[in-house]
Amino acid sequence: MTGGAPATRNGPVDPGLQPERTRLAWSRTALAFLANGGLMLHAGHRLDHWGWMVPGAVVIAVSVFVYLASAVRFRRVDDAIRRGTPVVGAGPIAFTAAAAVLVSLIAAAVLALAE
Repeated sequence: MTGGAPATRNGPVDPGLQPERTRLAWSRTALAFLANGGLMLHAGHRLDHWGWMVPGAVVIAVSVFVYLASAVRFRRVDDAIRRGTPVVGAGPIAFTAAAAVLVSLIAAAVLALAE
């Protein structure tokens, strides 16, 4: 095979599309965390209530971590696809899922305890 997509032991592969779509999805997830954290901070400031501000700051920190983890994961997935090896390591995925559940529980608790 000359030109076109590089070949792996499993046949030709387009090394750019799948990792790029995954990177974009992670970026959207980080943006969603950032937006929710910003809304929590804004609500805390407007209501003068720390119960919104502390979780908001934590959610913003999580958004930064998710974005940085997405950059690392993008490189790992892209390299694995180019080499034709399996992609391993679901740590960032588990962290992001746990963070989403935690943010939901915190928001529900703050809403339930709000006066």
